[in-house]
This record gives sequence, C-alpha cells and structure tokens, in this order.
Amino acid sequence: MNVVQTWLLVGVPGLIVVAALFTGRSRWRAIAGYLVLAALTLTFLSVDGGALWGGLVGLVAVGLVATGRGLADVDEQPEEQETRDRYTHAG
Repeated sequence: MNVVQTWLLVGVPGLIVVAALFTGRSRWRAIAGYLVLAALTLTFLSVDGGALWGGLVGLVAVGLVATGRGLADVDEQPEEQETRDRYTHAG
C-alpha cells in the first residue's frame, strides 16, 4: 500500500474513531484513544514514505497529552456548571 491508500483505508477512519473516543471525560476512552493513535502512528511508519505522516499523527497524541486529556486528575475536576455561581440567589 502507498500513503494515499493508507490514509483512505486506515487514517481517516482511525482519526474519526479517535475523535469519538476523546469526546467526554472518560479515562478509559482516552486511554483507548491513545492506543488507537499509537497504532495509527506505527501503521504510517511501516508504509514507504509514511514517516512524515506517522510523525504528524504522533504530534496529535503529544498535543492531547499536553492538554491533559485522559490524565488521572481529569475525573476529579468539577464540571463548569458545578462551579459557577447562580445569577440569582434565593434568599
């Protein structure tokens, strides 16, 4: 397979699955998303001429780690609606 076929058969569906896995705040889904990104990176690195694309997919994973997706303290952080004050106070 060449790089274009790899993108069409593996890359695009894989990135759609990754986007779905990183939606929400589940630690297990985030771990599965990282595993899929690792598999995509290895897939592109194994294709002739795919080293650049494998590196770019790897950069997506690095960006997600840098933003804190799927880390241990994600589940312990309150949601925005849990911390905001009400505009009107009953009293």
